[in-house]
Amino acid sequence: MELLKEAVPDQFVTVCEPIDWKYEVTSYVTEMEKRQTNPAVMFEDVKGGSTPLLVNLFGHVDRISLGIGETPKVRTRLGFYDEWNRLFVRDVPPIMVKNGPVKERKALGGDVDLRSLPIPRFYEQDGGRYVTAGLFLARNPEKLEEINLSYVRMHLQGKNRFGVSFHSRGHMWQYFENAKAVGEPMEAAVIIGAHPSLYLAAAAKITGEYHKAGALTGEPVELVKCETVDLPVPADAEIVLEGKVLLEEEDEGPFTEYTGYISGRSTRNLFKVTGMTRRRDAVFLAVAPSNSAEHLLLSGLPKQARISRAMTDFIHTPALEDIIWPVWATHFACFISMKESVSGIPGLAKQMGLLLLGLDHYVKMVAVLPHGMDVSDSARVLGAIAERCDFKLGAGVDVVGTVYSQLLDPSSVKAGISSKMIIDATGPRVSSGKEIELTDVIGIKEIKDASFLHGRSPALCLIRPEQGVKDLSWVFEEKALSGCKMVVCVDDDIDIHDGRQILWAMATRFQPAEDSVIKDNRLVIDARKGDEWTALRATLPFERVT
Repeated sequence: MELLKEAVPDQFVTVCEPIDWKYEVTSYVTEMEKRQTNPAVMFEDVKGGSTPLLVNLFGHVDRISLGIGETPKVRTRLGFYDEWNRLFVRDVPPIMVKNGPVKERKALGGDVDLRSLPIPRFYEQDGGRYVTAGLFLARNPEKLEEINLSYVRMHLQGKNRFGVSFHSRGHMWQYFENAKAVGEPMEAAVIIGAHPSLYLAAAAKITGEYHKAGALTGEPVELVKCETVDLPVPADAEIVLEGKVLLEEEDEGPFTEYTGYISGRSTRNLFKVTGMTRRRDAVFLAVAPSNSAEHLLLSGLPKQARISRAMTDFIHTPALEDIIWPVWATHFACFISMKESVSGIPGLAKQMGLLLLGLDHYVKMVAVLPHGMDVSDSARVLGAIAERCDFKLGAGVDVVGTVYSQLLDPSSVKAGISSKMIIDATGPRVSSGKEIELTDVIGIKEIKDASFLHGRSPALCLIRPEQGVKDLSWVFEEKALSGCKMVVCVDDDIDIHDGRQILWAMATRFQPAEDSVIKDNRLVIDARKGDEWTALRATLPFERVT
């Protein structure tokens, strides 16, 4: 904490006045995300307890970078990727110690009361209060030396129990399936607050996270034994919960997921807590859920580092200049810029797009852009696509149908299957040569509002059609839109003047094969909820006034 305040003092906010664990944590995070530095927030006084709460710690690459390397010198996204790949090939085994700060206070058996912790309720559609920064720890029942730390959503259900979901079908789900096969509960522990390197290692979805966390910091992780289960936990953790995943089920959910929508999917497992140890001055850590920057950066950066390395290793010539998975696209889009030296090689942009789709099954839209493009500016990227892409199938645009994808994409007609789009926007900037007035576009009877996105080129037009307008073929016939090369249609809940929200709509409400029309070198994208839409957007019952 002291390193954070010293290294990035403008990225830490302390709230001393009392707050409610119900919704107020989320409202503060929402306000912080409007600031360029998206600060971490420490709440000193949370209703119902005496434990401070820290949230949004991982909401900016600057702060995440402090968790890796021997010295906190990496302060850019590309720098993080390079440092991660340099360090992650190593292993630094943990060491066992007899005691540590996490043992300063203990509550065992009937003395455990989880309600004393400042566990937030984040959104009004959530099923209840959720632990979101718990690293769920267990052994592989078939290989006891193998330990895994996973992110597991944990729904508070009483003084000593959680409903938990292993719905990712990852290591923890496999471990519990093995335990069930022999009719035994699974011993587990939950780490709430530890060195950021451990959270990053857990986000890599591997086993042996203690070894990798040591590699990231250059020092072995010190571990102590739990009090009631046979598991090792960090000696300097803030809070540790111990217990067992029982064979009986427990209600869990719904809860908001990284897409920004509520998910009811769950394996409905019961974690019964038999012990809680903590520091005397423990801080309760929470990760802002939904499509927050914190959630998406923490879950995405480790994977993205490995993919960026593969993109460099498997393209036959040095081609990758920059690459980003923009936060507002919720893992579903990727923007790439090419080195100037290879920009004229025919088909190379498409090859890069195909490779990216093969490496990352989450992505359903990849755009390749020219040298010098700031791919972190979503509005500028969307404008560049409109101005530079030759909108012809098989030329500037390629669409592939029915590809293995992510289960939580709400736009998928069949869960886990999506169509995907590659966009080559590396060509020269092209002007339509036609004058377009926004007032003329808004005057079209099918349109209730429109925008050129911060006054940029009318090559990209965002429109909000009138209710009941389904078929968009009329767009190609409207003279007022004739100079627009790319038209994106969105719902009423999307701010058409905000490139981030436009990108979110395209990422979560758009299926490339079904919801795009290409004609006369122009592209129309329908990023609206369809007739069969069922996903529910997470909301707050109020807005915090600042």
